[in-house]
Amino acid sequence: MRAKDPSNVYRKTYYDNLNDQISVVSGLTIPVYDVVPANAVAPYIILSSTNLTPNNTNLNYGFSASIVLDVVTRFKAGGGKKLVDDIANKIFDKVYTNDDLLISDDWKITATQLDNTKYLESESTGGYVIRKLITFSNYIQQIGGAE
Repeated sequence: MRAKDPSNVYRKTYYDNLNDQISVVSGLTIPVYDVVPANAVAPYIILSSTNLTPNNTNLNYGFSASIVLDVVTRFKAGGGKKLVDDIANKIFDKVYTNDDLLISDDWKITATQLDNTKYLESESTGGYVIRKLITFSNYIQQIGGAE
C-alpha cells in the first residue's frame, strides 16, 4: 500500500455532512462553499484551510488533520452574534459527535474534536460582517488503497 493524500476526502466529508443540512433562518438552507462565488449572499459556510500532519508507522499511514470552517453573516446595520452562533450550533450537531466522521473502504476519519472558535467582525460597504471561525480536528487513517 502506498500513502495517498487525504485532503480531498477530508474536505468532501465535511462538505457532505454540512451541505443542504444547515437551516436556521425561516427554513433557508445555509450554503457551504469551498470557493465562494462572487454572487454569494450571506449567511454561508466556507470550508477554509486544512492542515494535515503525517503520523505514519510501519503498519499504516495516518494523519493528524484540522479544518477551519468560516461561518459568514452580514447585516445592513449593526447585527449581533446570535445568527452566527445558531449556525455554529447546527454545525456542531452534524460533525461534533462521538461517532467516526467517515468509514469507507479506503479511509477512516475519527470522531471530531473542537480545537477553538473565534469571532471576526468588520464593517464593509454592504453592511456589517460577523464571522465565526471554528477549527475542528480529526485523525485520518488510510485503511485501503493497495495497489
